[in-house]
Amino acid sequence: MAEDFLKADPLKFIGMGVLGLAVPIFFPALRPQLAALLKAGAKLALEAEFDADDALADGLVDTAVNALTRVSAEASEQELCHRSEATVNRFLAAARTSAARRGWDQQDVAHRYHKRLVKLDHAISRAHPGARPPQRTALEHASKLLKKHHAVSQRRQYALEERIARSPAPPT
Repeated sequence: MAEDFLKADPLKFIGMGVLGLAVPIFFPALRPQLAALLKAGAKLALEAEFDADDALADGLVDTAVNALTRVSAEASEQELCHRSEATVNRFLAAARTSAARRGWDQQDVAHRYHKRLVKLDHAISRAHPGARPPQRTALEHASKLLKKHHAVSQRRQYALEERIARSPAPPT
């Protein structure tokens, strides 16, 4: 969708912008309808953004859980832990990049990243009961790593929120 938006003719956008500004000026009776139309358009755009973000997060989580459950029955516990650590690290890097790319500001980036961590933790919990012993080992190790990282992430989130709360209000 973004590619289509960028490929469109800029003159059409300028024309639509001028038309959007001119209609309420020349036809004041249409202001409520135009405001309702803009509000509905913004609501649809935000819903689409959140749905796309959720789908992206779900894809990252599914990939990570699939990688954790695709372990060999002959692998040693150390090898299983190493593989699960690599999977969690790949997930964390992808989640961090995805959140940074889609976030509006630092607080939104932190919220999106936290949301992805919670989704993976929940997916690991759901996958654990039906897993075979080697898979359980990998899932348990991944869960421990994720909880450890999640605690660090939470401390960063609280520190960021504290800094924002303590910062002086911008002049009005």
